[in-house]
Amino acid sequence: MIKTNNAKILVVDDDATQIQTVISHLQSMNYDLFIAKNRSDTLKTLANNDIDLVLLDINLPDGNGFEICREIRSQHEFNDNLSIVFMTSHHSNEREAEGLSVGANDYIYKPLNQQVLVARINVQLQQLRKTKLLSHYANVDALTELGNRRAFDEQLQQELKRGEREGVPVSLLSLDIDFFKAYNDHYGHPQGDKCLREVANCIKSECRRPSDFAFRVGGEEFAIVLYNTPASGAMLFADKIRSKLATTALQHEFSSVSEFVTMSIGVTDTLSASYNIVELIAQADEMLYQAKEGGRNQAIAHDWLAVI
Repeated sequence: MIKTNNAKILVVDDDATQIQTVISHLQSMNYDLFIAKNRSDTLKTLANNDIDLVLLDINLPDGNGFEICREIRSQHEFNDNLSIVFMTSHHSNEREAEGLSVGANDYIYKPLNQQVLVARINVQLQQLRKTKLLSHYANVDALTELGNRRAFDEQLQQELKRGEREGVPVSLLSLDIDFFKAYNDHYGHPQGDKCLREVANCIKSECRRPSDFAFRVGGEEFAIVLYNTPASGAMLFADKIRSKLATTALQHEFSSVSEFVTMSIGVTDTLSASYNIVELIAQADEMLYQAKEGGRNQAIAHDWLAVI
């Protein structure tokens, strides 16, 4: 869900006096303030905190503000979830146009006026909330409140790029409810919708890390992306979901593998496939196919096999 806590603002300036001015202007507002004095600290703070708005000085000791802005905007996760406002003492139409062209949302000129600074920040935060709300509805499956197919494609690509950059494995789980068509046909679509929500809740309950992402990608098809997790860890994760579903004990008298609702799961990772999104999805789907062909109600990753 969309966050409702205090806005997080990162102030980027190498001038201690300017930093203190911004702090004094904003200290009465309900913001969480972060400080960075160079490019390196800026990128590190953005990577480790869910920043809403950056007040970015154009001239820094280890990087031009325009270049830093362009670098931030090149990272997909910051495109729609972050406002950037340049701070500068140079009034120039050309420089302002350049800043807007590289991804800035606004400009504010030094010396900073408190009323103008607060007003411009509030305008950006209001717009950001609207953008996040629209993004939420565009990327969330209304029935289960998991990410939808669009969100899956975008998040998986993002995690693969991050995993390749940092040299850590990314696992993909492809999940399918066993004999769901028979369930829908005999119990009816309202009960089928309830079943989908229950399965989604089982999946959500195990996604406990910020880097665990779950999606509904089709009718009864789900997907999970686990960052910095090899296939062995993903198999343990798959078994936890199947165990959770077993304890839910959703009646399914039209299944040929169990009296309750079960799942088949295909597992793969970037160590056995690659960081290529097409190859990874294809291999996860192949593992899911093997799980179904092998009797369903199981998780398979290459030579791995787990049955509860």
